[in-house]
Amino acid sequence: MANMENKLNKLQVKMFGDFHVTDGKNILNDDNIRSVMVTRLLTYFLNNRNRMIQVQELGDLLWNEDETDNQVGALKNLMYRLRNIMKKLLGSSEYILTGRGAYYWNPDVTVKVDCEEFETCCKNAKNLKDDIEDQIVQYRRAVDLYAGMYLPKISSEHWVISLSAYYHSMFLSAVKSLAELYEEAGNFEEMENVCSKAISMDSLDEYLYYLLIKSLIGQHKEKIAQEYYTRAVEHLYENLGVKPSSQLEEIYQSLLNEMNSQELDIKRIQEDLCEAAKPQGVFLCKYGIFREIYRLQARQAQRFGMAVHVALITINPPQYIEKGTETYLSMLKRAMDHVKDAFGCLRAGDVAARYSGSQYVVLLPTCTYESGKMVLKRIEDNFYNSAKWKKFNLRSSLEEISFGDISNE
Repeated sequence: MANMENKLNKLQVKMFGDFHVTDGKNILNDDNIRSVMVTRLLTYFLNNRNRMIQVQELGDLLWNEDETDNQVGALKNLMYRLRNIMKKLLGSSEYILTGRGAYYWNPDVTVKVDCEEFETCCKNAKNLKDDIEDQIVQYRRAVDLYAGMYLPKISSEHWVISLSAYYHSMFLSAVKSLAELYEEAGNFEEMENVCSKAISMDSLDEYLYYLLIKSLIGQHKEKIAQEYYTRAVEHLYENLGVKPSSQLEEIYQSLLNEMNSQELDIKRIQEDLCEAAKPQGVFLCKYGIFREIYRLQARQAQRFGMAVHVALITINPPQYIEKGTETYLSMLKRAMDHVKDAFGCLRAGDVAARYSGSQYVVLLPTCTYESGKMVLKRIEDNFYNSAKWKKFNLRSSLEEISFGDISNE
């Protein structure tokens, strides 16, 4: 018994990013386990190591009713494989013990799990509201521990799904709290580091971009901050079909004010305003910029009696694709990119912007209604330039700018 106990070393378990178990010398991981079923079984034991797990519970976890006629026998075989793997790689088969109609983790084995330490650090930090330095230490440790999603290789397991969402939400909350503490302490470099890490793991959280841009402004990296703002707006548009929040627009305005705070002579300003190359084709911009150009064109149309038209172009994937599904969104993204390519027929003075996840708005200055319809026909012809796009539905509408559009300004 003494020899067996000597072999039961303390185990360090990593579940974030990838899965592995080590006793300090040897490592057990997905590569040397080479069985998803064994990994599912072992990770479930580690997650529930403080209680007895009934045979029925394990059987229901691992197999559907129609997958095996003998869950008990199949479980015994799988347990045999797991114990052999642990004996071969970690020196003992006694990490998991057998009880009456159940299995349980050996209570003599000390286990340290990254996700549990992560959760403890997050909770400790929340309870240290009066001690900023200790809060930073705890949150920083938590952020460092989060190396990726929880058990990504078995992410479809129902018990993994809920825990993965729980830990990821906790991670984002920790990052935001830590970033705000770094901002308060004036440590903008570390603020940038933690925000960048979080964005690499969750690129659809707008507040992370807000914090990142603040950290860059704090380091006087205005140009980089401007690039991140542009990237963030485009990414959120493409994936969520949303416009930047007022909070993100405010920080961007603050950024522009910071960048333009120095006095420059007229030549330098002209150099900054001019495009790098001779303009060709349509001017593609963000919707906020489009809106300002639209208002300017409406003023000019009223003053000089010009005809200016605005078009709305809407694209829909085939009707047999269920709306909102991953396939639908993927097809819609490709179609929207193709619509942008179809704008090749537009002139240098025309302006276009993405209005939503499935729509573009196009401004056609000095254009009659008839010539505007011809432009839309050319866009449609360009879009349907190959058979694979025939199944998509492209619709367009055209209206002349009304002087009422500026009456309330």
